[in-house]
Parts: sequence; structure tokens; C-alpha cells
Amino acid sequence: MRRLARLAILLFATLACGNEPVPGDRRLAFATRDDAGFEKLGPPGPHAWRARFKERRQGFDAYVESDPVRAQPGEVLALLPVGPFSEKERAVLDRTAEFAAIWFDLPVRTLERADLPEKGWHRERTWGRQYETGWFLDRLLPGRRPREAVCTFAVTMADLYPDEDWNYVFGEASLRDRVGVWSFARYFPGFWRQEATKDSDTQALRRALMVVVHEMGHAFGIEHCQDYACAMNGSNSLEESDTQPLRLCPPCLRKLQWNRGFDVVARYGKLAAFHRANGLLPEAEWIAKRLDAIRAAK
Repeated sequence: MRRLARLAILLFATLACGNEPVPGDRRLAFATRDDAGFEKLGPPGPHAWRARFKERRQGFDAYVESDPVRAQPGEVLALLPVGPFSEKERAVLDRTAEFAAIWFDLPVRTLERADLPEKGWHRERTWGRQYETGWFLDRLLPGRRPREAVCTFAVTMADLYPDEDWNYVFGEASLRDRVGVWSFARYFPGFWRQEATKDSDTQALRRALMVVVHEMGHAFGIEHCQDYACAMNGSNSLEESDTQPLRLCPPCLRKLQWNRGFDVVARYGKLAAFHRANGLLPEAEWIAKRLDAIRAAK
């Protein structure tokens, strides 16, 4: 069934075990195991993702044994803009591509924009038109995926829904086909008939960064984190996702580092520079403290 083959996303399980990091690399071992400064999750609230969806924990060994997607030399992550974007919205898309390239240590290619369907594949709601995710996953993306793309994701400012039983989703992905789609529409104050401010612009960027790295993380086989406040937590609402940190907990970082083989210190440094350049100062300050701890590891 289509619903079983895909991962539905309202926005957005890890327990370390088994295989050691690279022998002798104390910094890598510390970064992927020491949890000082990371918040452990308590019982979920009544409307939280973990209260609604009972998911398994994905340990490191289970992750490796799942044979997750791994990029081959020369492959890229591809982003396909779909539908109109304002100048400000396109700037957010460009920043997310830059950020994803650092996060996954992979080139990100933004493809030529595609149009939304003129007929069918949508419904009218009181707040505007919504488009069905199936059109993106089944009709648009299969023919638009570059040969050298490890995964291809459509990005749109149109509101989305997966089927008639859902009010909306922020996105949906087919891990089997290595394609996905997400919407930035609800991240901007205009959707809520509110005035834009400098703070709302920064918030829109942070929300876009969060959904991009979260969903691409799923494309690389990382399931929802069950143990720490983490960018891979499931989220049942925009409010819930806004409380989650734009960082990976040690077990999730361990999975991604095993998959991509990056230098954790160099990656943290690039992420901190991006955060500072884009006004995400709390994130930059947290990384600075984490880097101090990693460099002091014995």
C-alpha cells in the first residue's frame, strides 16, 4: 500500500549499542557518545508526536543492518522548486540548500523550477488551495530525478495534504524511490495573515532548515529519535517542532557520521559559521560550547 511504503510527515529511535567509532579517534568517540548538554526526553504531552505514534527505537546496529542509503562518489542531493516563490522565500530555499550541504557533507544542486498542476490533484480549503503529495511523488519527481542524485526533494510554497483523512502535512517521502516533497508555506507569517518581522524571517529560516535536514535524515535511513531532544524527533505540530533543537543527539550523529564519514569537528565549525552568518545565535553558541568539550576530550 502507498501509505505503508511511505513516511508521512507532520513535521518531523535511537539507542547506541555495538560497533565502536574509528579506533583511536577520541574526539569522534566523545562526540557520538557523551551526552552532556543534551536533554533527555521525558513522557510526552497528550498531543505530542510520541503520544500519538508508538515507534520503535532504532539502535546503531539496527541502523547499519538496515542497509541505509549511502551516497556514492559524485552523487548529490537535488532540490526541485515547484510553483512560485517570492524573492524572500527563494532566499530561504537557497540558505537551506547551503545548510543541507554542510549538514550531510554533500553537494546540493537546485534544479530548474517546475509548475504546479493546473487541473486535479488539489482541493480548496477555507485558507486556500492544497495540493496532494501523491502528485509530487508519483507524477512529477520520478521523471525529474537527475541520474547523479542520491535523493531528490521537491520544495514548494503550496500547502500539502496526503489524502482526504488529513488536514495537512508539511511533507511526505518515499524512501524506496528516494524522492520526497515538503512545503514551506506554514513557516511564513503570511500564511497566518500576520505581518512579517525580522524575528519571523529568522524563525521561517530555522523552520525550513529543520524540516530539510529532518526529512533528508529519513532519506538516509535515520528513524525518529526516541531518547533525546534532537532534530530527528517526530513532531505533531508547528508548535512542537519549534521547541526542538537544530542539532543531532550523539546517537543520531553517530549514525550520520558512519554513513557519511565526515570530520565531526570540522562539520560543527561550518555549522556554527552558518548560524552566526544567518542570525541563529543560540545555535552558534551551543556549538561553540560543544566544540570546546569535544576538543578537550581525553
